[in-house]
Amino acid sequence: MVEYVDPTGTPGELASIGYDGTTWDRPWNLPRGQITTLERMPSAILAAGTPVEWPAGEALDIAAIPAVDPLTGRSTDASSLMRDRLNGDGLIVVLNGRVIAETYVNGFVATDHHLVHSCSKTLTSMMVGIAIDEGRIDPATPMQNLVEELHSADAWHGVTLQHVLDMATGLDTEEHYENADSMYWRYADAVGYYENVPDGRRAGVLGFAEAELTASIETPGSRFNYASYLTNLLPIAIERSYGQRAVELYEDRIYSRIGAQSHAIVNLDHFGNPIVEGQVNLTLRDFARWAHLLVNEGRGIDGNPIIPRAWVDESFRPDPQRRAAFARSDYADLLPGGEYHNQAWLVDPERGTLAMLGIHGQYAFMNRASGLLVAGLSSFPDQGNALLIRTLTELWRVVSEATGP
Repeated sequence: MVEYVDPTGTPGELASIGYDGTTWDRPWNLPRGQITTLERMPSAILAAGTPVEWPAGEALDIAAIPAVDPLTGRSTDASSLMRDRLNGDGLIVVLNGRVIAETYVNGFVATDHHLVHSCSKTLTSMMVGIAIDEGRIDPATPMQNLVEELHSADAWHGVTLQHVLDMATGLDTEEHYENADSMYWRYADAVGYYENVPDGRRAGVLGFAEAELTASIETPGSRFNYASYLTNLLPIAIERSYGQRAVELYEDRIYSRIGAQSHAIVNLDHFGNPIVEGQVNLTLRDFARWAHLLVNEGRGIDGNPIIPRAWVDESFRPDPQRRAAFARSDYADLLPGGEYHNQAWLVDPERGTLAMLGIHGQYAFMNRASGLLVAGLSSFPDQGNALLIRTLTELWRVVSEATGP
């Protein structure tokens, strides 16, 4: 049963070292800020079901895997790359359903519930896959038919659920963390990422969409344009198609079935809407359990089907039109030849490699053919930049080579 809780508040004594509900994501505060969202935001606590232990495989020594530091060009190893360049908190490697490596560093422990940031997008889209499979929703449906509040903006005409899943809506959006005037920071205030924001700026996920997502600049489907604000419309569409709160569906249909060892935390806006573009909090092992559904053809680690195999197949399916839309985006140089589909990053579409990615270095890299999952949680000091992506791709490359044929 989902439990709804109010924020507990940040301990006042931490102010003496410069930590409070407005500074939690400063680089030096991230290791605490990313595991304490219950202090700052109303939340839904998703209960775990019956725990299922990961079987262990032949141990992989991460420290023995050679790598190249993309910043210095010097030789290093995968463990040092994760710890020192990513500012990693934890890493788990799963091969064919067996844990072969797991490590925690920098004070992070296995029981910590860590923000997975935008990996939340891919996790939550799995419920969309279930809804499609059950005939509750159709990816070709106009978003205005699913979320009636969008009818007031002509920009949404012709934008379908699939366009939102692929972040190719044609809407005038941008997400530039380095720019204080970016739409992103107005969004952060709207959904309550920081304490002490005036109520007038706390519009919530729907109020933000109604006020900000109102202009169109190109044909839907023509260009990938990453915009976190879109993802929060998915649970609203799901809720209205089922007549049940989305977080309760996530718990009942997915989370309680994956064999999780601990609860999950989904932060909410002040109207009770789930912020699934980035505010799911999980232990590392439970993050891996959820992500592993995509590697394991929709099945849990106990073999039971949880999400539709058809959704997995579709999520990995390469598409020339999507690739062209990605090539026109600001991300083309970071993941050459990549695609974005169903709220996930197709790193190498032809080879079947897919990733969940979140700011500050959260990730789950999957190779469907080899059954490899590399998942990690980090406190990288910047939200995201080229060094972060190059470090991640180097880590994935060397672990793939160390575990592959």
